[in-house]
Amino acid sequence: MRLSIYTFVKDGLYYDFHVAAMLKHHLPLADEIIVNEGYSTDGTYEAIKDLDPKIKVHRFEWDRSDPLHWHQKFKNQARKLCSGDWCILLDCDEFIPEWEFARLRDFLTKTDKVIIPVRFIHFYGNYRVFIGRPGKITPTLGMRIHRNLETIEVWGDGANVRLGRKFDPPTPADESFECHHFGCVRKPSRLRQKWRTQAKQHNEKNPKWDWMPSFLFDLFPYSWEDQDSLDSLAIYDGPHIQAVRDNPDEFVRDRFKLVDIIARRPDAALSQESTTPS
Repeated sequence: MRLSIYTFVKDGLYYDFHVAAMLKHHLPLADEIIVNEGYSTDGTYEAIKDLDPKIKVHRFEWDRSDPLHWHQKFKNQARKLCSGDWCILLDCDEFIPEWEFARLRDFLTKTDKVIIPVRFIHFYGNYRVFIGRPGKITPTLGMRIHRNLETIEVWGDGANVRLGRKFDPPTPADESFECHHFGCVRKPSRLRQKWRTQAKQHNEKNPKWDWMPSFLFDLFPYSWEDQDSLDSLAIYDGPHIQAVRDNPDEFVRDRFKLVDIIARRPDAALSQESTTPS
């Protein structure tokens, strides 16, 4: 059984993705890692192009004609380059824990299913805090692991795959695999910029690009003390992935400020079963 991971990145250093760490982390899991690289201008390409022979970086100009379906296009472009029997769609800030590697590969050799879900733990600000009470827009499951079939496609906002032009509920397996997501562990300026950009892109009635200059987000970054987010956060007490253990500073952007804030809350003991791998 041959397994491909596919991902994408453009200006990942500037936007503060954990792209190099993510690619290296998955080398023991995958037989190949396909990267659709969108002609970065910040040194991202130079930082990842020679990491390992398994990592195959393909450079493309990304089509910006359709903001709403932008992600679909370059993710499907990467998917079509995969040569494995199975594929995993991951963003470059998403990590399947190493304790899932052997179980996942074994499962794929035995299952008759087409799509396998991942279940997310969304970290926030640092590797010790996560979203303990996911809201409506924070997914807990993602349809990301799939057989390498021509009829599979990335769809919607680019966060999931489906078989053909419809989502068939019986298709995904009941089994799922953990995925640690560090999309909210980034510089507060880039985090605020990400959220504003996504809000503009995913406005179905009027999708458009956000032309707000980046320096304004440097002047007015996101505040880690934002009350709209604090109530959903909790201390993570599960095991940490190897990438965090090897370089913990890479996964801290708030100087552990949120840990201190949560520790002072009356409900500081909030926890969730998903923090412990099954």
